Amino acid sequence: MAGVAAVEAKEAELGARTPRRRQKAKEAIPDGIARFFLAKAGVTGAAPALDREFQTEGEAMIEALKTGQSYFSIVEWRATADFAGKNPQVKKEAVKKKG
Repeated sequence: MAGVAAVEAKEAELGARTPRRRQKAKEAIPDGIARFFLAKAGVTGAAPALDREFQTEGEAMIEALKTGQSYFSIVEWRATADFAGKNPQVKKEAVKKKG
């Protein structure tokens, strides 16, 4: 009896354990896919207004800091159909920027 009480006391001390859910892995965007733009100054509205484009996110961040503007990171995707399995699936494929 004393052993059972000790185990129950220990479990109560640790608290009830709940299974942890795994977080989905974030999709990695390959280098050279994302494009970075500074927000156009003084424009308000639902659609984002893009100004200058930058080669790297670091350059866009520094210019955004200097000007007090926001910057945008844009990735273009192409939908593709995969008929390999029993059930067709729609997948996405990143489009590389030109130039």
